[in-house]
Amino acid sequence: MFDASAMAQGFVLGLAMFVSPGPKDVLILRQSLLRRPAAELIAVGTLSDALLIGLGMAGASAALNRAPALQVIALWIGVSLLLVHGLLAARRALFGSADVTEVAQNSGAPSPGKSLAALLVVSFLNPVAWLDTVLVIGMVGAALPAQAQLSFAAGAIAASLAWFSTLVVGARGAGQWLTAPTTWRVLEGCVAVLMFGLALRVAPG
Repeated sequence: MFDASAMAQGFVLGLAMFVSPGPKDVLILRQSLLRRPAAELIAVGTLSDALLIGLGMAGASAALNRAPALQVIALWIGVSLLLVHGLLAARRALFGSADVTEVAQNSGAPSPGKSLAALLVVSFLNPVAWLDTVLVIGMVGAALPAQAQLSFAAGAIAASLAWFSTLVVGARGAGQWLTAPTTWRVLEGCVAVLMFGLALRVAPG
């Protein structure tokens, strides 16, 4: 059953988790600037997130079904992780990110991350990606009522698609703007606000 509220919550949480200069984002941005096929970059970025979100929600949901009393604990873990991410985003907003500066300085240089294999490695073997998708999104989504979980997951996946589409298309048309450290500092500030707001929203009453 479609749940618009759960989908919106998944979209906002997903967007807050994905809009940050992590290893996969930096690699996709660099490959976009090097004119790699846009459809390939968007597909790998989104589908890898979708798979990890599915794994996280299925695993966490199964664990909570076996021990329903853990639901409140799971929610508090999710809230704690949101607060940590919010603090890290606030720090990057204040002091900038070395990863973005590196892209801005070397965006036109050949990179070992050109191949599809490199993108798959950074998508699936990156601990940060597992923390964001499997643990945070999976934990928060699995704590929702069963009838709302699919809508929540769809919203989070839609956020991934929207983010990578914006990143790839934006790099083609506004690469200088996207590689400006100031742009990412503003985005990180917005992410910090979203993280803190979501933590308040999902915290058990």
